[in-house]
Amino acid sequence: MQSYGADLWNVESMTAAGVDLQNRTDNPLESYNRAFSDRFSVKHPSLLSFVETAKEEARRFVQLIDDVKQNRRDPPRHAQSVEPRIPNDFDQFE
Repeated sequence: MQSYGADLWNVESMTAAGVDLQNRTDNPLESYNRAFSDRFSVKHPSLLSFVETAKEEARRFVQLIDDVKQNRRDPPRHAQSVEPRIPNDFDQFE
């Protein structure tokens, strides 16, 4: 069985090569979850702290949607997708 180097699947090599990776995951929900959890100073916040932070986040999104609808700002840009290189013999693997 042929093995493939980490440079084919590890995002660290892309970062070192200067590729701007805004999404380190292919799942936008995971990306949002990481950003939301970064808003807390502790790993397991109190219920009150969580609810207040969730309310702030909801207000922020409502304001963002309203601003976009009223042409006060452009919609957020999404990171360009990065197509990983898949070796040709991958399809031949049994």
